Amino acid sequence: MSEAPALHSRRPLTLRFDIPISRTHEFWDSLRAGKFVTTKCTKCGNVTFPPQSDCPRCMGSEFEWVDLGQDATLVTYTQVMTAPASFSAEGSYTVAIAGFRGGVRALAWLEGVKAEDARSGMKLRVEARSRPDGSPYYVFVRA
Repeated sequence: MSEAPALHSRRPLTLRFDIPISRTHEFWDSLRAGKFVTTKCTKCGNVTFPPQSDCPRCMGSEFEWVDLGQDATLVTYTQVMTAPASFSAEGSYTVAIAGFRGGVRALAWLEGVKAEDARSGMKLRVEARSRPDGSPYYVFVRA
């Protein structure tokens, strides 16, 4: 019986994702202004997050922007102890799923709350932030 060949070397794999935002730029512009918005299909009324340029329910391509507000409720969370390479400088961190009025859920880092203090149902607020290069992002914090 022959043995499987040994793994002789490892090398990093770099992935680059070019995400077209021409139809969803309103999300990023609103986030820079401190508003948390998403898309609502004008054909079937489906509200999706993250914002979509085509409705996953009816495949319609016409939508309107709706403000989700800043208030959310923690649905679930996990503490990441071994970060992927792109976040290796961060150490451990907590990622949460939070629900907004109307049933929309979003995923973000949970900041300022120790994992042992996080509880499903706790009130959160979404906050906009900017990276050093000016790119906007959002996090959840305790309300």
